Amino acid sequence: MNLRGTGDRGHQRRFDERGASAVEAAIVTPIVMAMLFGIIELGFVFKDYLAVAGAVRAGVRMASANPRNATFAQDAANKVAATGGAMNFNDVLQLWVYKVNPVTAAQFWQDKPIGFGDFSNCTTCVKFRWDTGLNKFTPITGGPESWLWSTQNACSSSSIGGPPDRIGVYIQLKHDGFTKFVFTTVNISEASIMTLEPMPVLTGCR
Repeated sequence: MNLRGTGDRGHQRRFDERGASAVEAAIVTPIVMAMLFGIIELGFVFKDYLAVAGAVRAGVRMASANPRNATFAQDAANKVAATGGAMNFNDVLQLWVYKVNPVTAAQFWQDKPIGFGDFSNCTTCVKFRWDTGLNKFTPITGGPESWLWSTQNACSSSSIGGPPDRIGVYIQLKHDGFTKFVFTTVNISEASIMTLEPMPVLTGCR
């Protein structure tokens, strides 16, 4: 009986199995790592998105509750800062408090700044930047953008002069990739809109 030959074949079979396992591991490991990095990146992106979404909703609620108030835009920006603590304010590329297109506009335009069909710019608005020294959002001055509180229409739909203006808060945040494996940076944008709370006509709703 040739036991040596049988042993050689068993040894060769084990060697082949180890080789096949190594090849499989070489193929599968990068795929698993890519999926893992993707899940990690998605988690951080979702965290920042939730922070942005919560901040714009809080900001627009504050702004809509202060019609024809000289500090309406700053109050909204302050609320964004108070609510959005989970995001890095130095990465905020855009923060606008803007007048929204009327409901009679095309469907796609109805949450956009008045006169625009996207968020490329706004003119009837107040834009802010984060001031690290003051630790707050401060208005960007010197540009053509403005929205004077005295021009707001806060008359109810059922009264003379209505319906009231619609107001929005828009944020664009730069999100840096955590692992840099999936992407380096990605911009997260979100807007929220509401109607100005109506004021009595006798108090000067417009």
